[in-house]
Amino acid sequence: MPESLPTFLSFLSEPRLLVAAVTLMVGVAFGALAESTQFCLLGGLRDKADGQGRSRLAAFGAAALAAVALTQALSGLGYLDLRTSIYLTAVTALPAVAIGGFVFGVGAAMTRGCAGRLAVLSATGNLRALVVILVVAIAGYATMRGLFAPIRTEIESWARPAAAYADVVTSAGFGETGRIVLALLAGAGAIAFARVAGLARGAAAIAIGALIAASWSASSILGDDGFDKLAPWSPSFINPLGNSLIYVLTFTGAKIDAGVTFLGGVLIGAFLSSLAGGRAKLVSFESPRQTVRYLGGGVLMGFGGVMAIGCSTGQGLSGLSTLAPASFVAIAAISAGMWAGVAYETRGAAAPTGAPARA
Repeated sequence: MPESLPTFLSFLSEPRLLVAAVTLMVGVAFGALAESTQFCLLGGLRDKADGQGRSRLAAFGAAALAAVALTQALSGLGYLDLRTSIYLTAVTALPAVAIGGFVFGVGAAMTRGCAGRLAVLSATGNLRALVVILVVAIAGYATMRGLFAPIRTEIESWARPAAAYADVVTSAGFGETGRIVLALLAGAGAIAFARVAGLARGAAAIAIGALIAASWSASSILGDDGFDKLAPWSPSFINPLGNSLIYVLTFTGAKIDAGVTFLGGVLIGAFLSSLAGGRAKLVSFESPRQTVRYLGGGVLMGFGGVMAIGCSTGQGLSGLSTLAPASFVAIAAISAGMWAGVAYETRGAAAPTGAPARA
């Protein structure tokens, strides 16, 4: 047996690295599914505004409801405990979450794609998207620990609760039976939305929802060595973008985590999917005005995403699957910000000369 093999296999005894390996595979699947079906909440809202149908919007709804159904079913049956997840432990003011979500949504409209969609597009050769996600990563990290942190903490101090909010089922006192009933209703809703989305998009959306539940389960089971239990994790983009940037810059002194490997997997999966479908091509900025708009949108997404504790994937899929009250506020605010940006652009007031094709 080669001497390097035992060392290579030693990660099996380290929960953090084992979870990272699983999330890499989740990322590959997520990236391939999202790229091949143009999965994007903003894209769905833009299609709706342009009169081009509800397929992409319905696909996002199907994914969100599938994530809720599967996650809550596992929780109700006693296989999953999400009380230590970030969405149910973060103590933050709901007004701050709403402000952050709206700012994120406006920024996404300015760049024609949310953080997740732009990460996927960057893997296909879209240099605009690559530049923007780098800006999102920098702005997000600056909001967490850098230049923008004082602004964030000031806003977060408004109406801060004394403790984290319980999920809506627990708060309503319905018990685990009620959780199972809710899971069944969400599952039926997911199937209905998937039918509207169409066979390919609908099936991919259900699969994306399943990846959310699978990530919660895998991180909960594999992240426990009996001594040091990792918090449950599920796909998001804002925090992983910032952490991935720091990881690249401080590789020799940094530890890899689930978010970093998930993002790496998304890039791999999206690239392979675009290559297989003949969609990979280099795309760049078309004008200085467009460049400024995209950079500004990236800053808003980084700042707003941290304030909202996630993006349309982090809060809209993973967060909603936990039934955290803040997640409902966040995704409503994100959608409102996106819709405001799309409506403004539709009127022609903000559309730059030589506007690019829809993201």
